[in-house]
Amino acid sequence: MKKIPWADLALWIPTLFLVYVFISQGTAKFSETSGWARAFAVWHYPIWFRVLVGVCEVAGAAMLLTRRTASIGAALIVLVMLGAMGTHVSRGHPEQVTSEVVPLTLSLIVLRGRWSHFARWVSGRRRSAA
Repeated sequence: MKKIPWADLALWIPTLFLVYVFISQGTAKFSETSGWARAFAVWHYPIWFRVLVGVCEVAGAAMLLTRRTASIGAALIVLVMLGAMGTHVSRGHPEQVTSEVVPLTLSLIVLRGRWSHFARWVSGRRRSAA
């Protein structure tokens, strides 16, 4: 009987939560009428930057769905969350960084939990290329 990888299964809970959040919020950044369009305008960011953040969020969420790329997707989300926290602090609203704490923490958990899959994949590609 094969041993059930409980840690691996448990890692899917934060992963699927992050996928849900960042697919929905990332795609909302593509809309000119979304709250995100207004927020980025208030923060004096150009439209292309809002769209870029949306692309990063959607791409990060999509990468979370495979073990090999999950750590890259999680790292992308970590960078977006750190940037969002920096925006709140630089715009004089440091109390708003709390909205990024949960996704940041969950992304770090997924990054750490899936790192071995990415590392094995990269080292296997290096061996086959040599």
